[in-house]
Amino acid sequence: MKRNVKKASTDLLATTECNLLSSLKGVRPGDIYKQILPEVNHIGWIFGHCAVHLDWVLSLTTKTTRIFSEEVSHYHRYGTTKSEILDEGPPISFDTLVDRYLDVSESFSNYLAEMEEDGLYEGFPGEVSENLLQTILRVSLHFMGHAGQIVLIRRALGNPGSSFVSGVKKESRQQIMDDWYDWWNNRRESFQD
Repeated sequence: MKRNVKKASTDLLATTECNLLSSLKGVRPGDIYKQILPEVNHIGWIFGHCAVHLDWVLSLTTKTTRIFSEEVSHYHRYGTTKSEILDEGPPISFDTLVDRYLDVSESFSNYLAEMEEDGLYEGFPGEVSENLLQTILRVSLHFMGHAGQIVLIRRALGNPGSSFVSGVKKESRQQIMDDWYDWWNNRRESFQD
């Protein structure tokens, strides 16, 4: 049996993105910026944190300009203080954040689809000591951890949402994503700030 590392890694990333987006389905607009405990970031920050991470990876991989501004990236970056997050508030509306994430995701997915499998093993210049495959695995783990946080926060707010850890099979993942896009397209305006 021939192993296809590119397919396995891109399927893993697609599954984790499916779960990240699914964790938002049915969330109440008023819950996006609620903080359940002082040391726990809100759903808007968590999702934005994942979005700017993928934007950084896309920029690094394709050597293109980042889609998210430095202000948005700083706000959602690990290490930004809780007081900055709470006092300054989000520099971008949640609907715009999600829509730009979808652009980043589509661009990265298209790049991976066009790339030869050998590209997975190429390193990055400068500060990153891992190759693209390792980065895809890191992003996947990162997204699953934060999708779990969103699910937990939603439960604490009395709105648990959909099931967690789904979409492993391509057909079910496509159905979940079709349902998610229907939900998002019908409710996007309610998330404008």
